[in-house]
Amino acid sequence: MFAQLLLVTLVAAGFFVASGRAGATAALFGGAIAFANLLLLEWRRNRTDSGPALSASQSIRVLYRSALERMGLVVLLFALGLVVLRLEPLALMTGFIAGQAGLILT
Repeated sequence: MFAQLLLVTLVAAGFFVASGRAGATAALFGGAIAFANLLLLEWRRNRTDSGPALSASQSIRVLYRSALERMGLVVLLFALGLVVLRLEPLALMTGFIAGQAGLILT
């Protein structure tokens, strides 16, 4: 999570220099979307690990359900950022990408 936070902070700082507070806010919101995605993934994993052993078909159902939940969360948060909060699209997407890239680095 440190790499994710570092990358998002660097991207937000870059947008702050380039386009001010609005760009930095959008980049941070994009990073927050990636972080919320990670939290949902970890919550689902911990919940599955603490329960009884699952059969192969149950594991696949949990996998698909988790993927759909995460996709839905990301879509809803992007809609919130773009439509309701009217954040800058490029900064929002770049912050999200930086947050996702941070996951790959960890």
